[in-house]
Amino acid sequence: TRMLYEIHLPYADAITAQLDMSGVSRLMDLGGGSGVVSMALLRRHPDLSATVVDIPNVCAAGRDLASENALGQRITYHAADYMQDELPSGFDMVLNCDAGPYDERMFHKLRGALNPDGRLVLVDHFVENEDSVPPSCLFWTFEDSLARPDARYTTVAEVKDQLERAGFEVLSVSTLARAEVQRWSGDWVVVEAQIS
Repeated sequence: TRMLYEIHLPYADAITAQLDMSGVSRLMDLGGGSGVVSMALLRRHPDLSATVVDIPNVCAAGRDLASENALGQRITYHAADYMQDELPSGFDMVLNCDAGPYDERMFHKLRGALNPDGRLVLVDHFVENEDSVPPSCLFWTFEDSLARPDARYTTVAEVKDQLERAGFEVLSVSTLARAEVQRWSGDWVVVEAQIS
């Protein structure tokens, strides 16, 4: 968890620079690991509080990192298997960075965690079509195929369709700026949706 925190700092800064946080005072960082993205957002937005949802040992390491960054009073960690367990609610935004899987059932669940007019932001390697995996993703595609021969990347169209069926309106689809992300290539896609 500590190693991933260090590795993901440029990625967290890129997301923070790009996200519109207007109207957001409570953030859920779903599958947020150490909370690296939440901490970057907290540093930039002094009125924001965040809850990171992840498995227990990751949450324990995240708490230590938040304390070391003097953010322990503004970030909480909720230990849960977010695919199986009930989620906390009352959030203005749910942020999910590279922590799928993505399906309509999960989007319905996340809708229940949001306040009315709440927003859901997904950041991942979504592709335009199944046959166009970006070069930066080829290693992960190969690794995933070893565990699951039917593994594939989710397309932008599939995510949009699932979100709409779960009661969201897709507001925008963009990519993280390549210069900001450095080794985290510009292949990261940001999908922002709002409860409709």
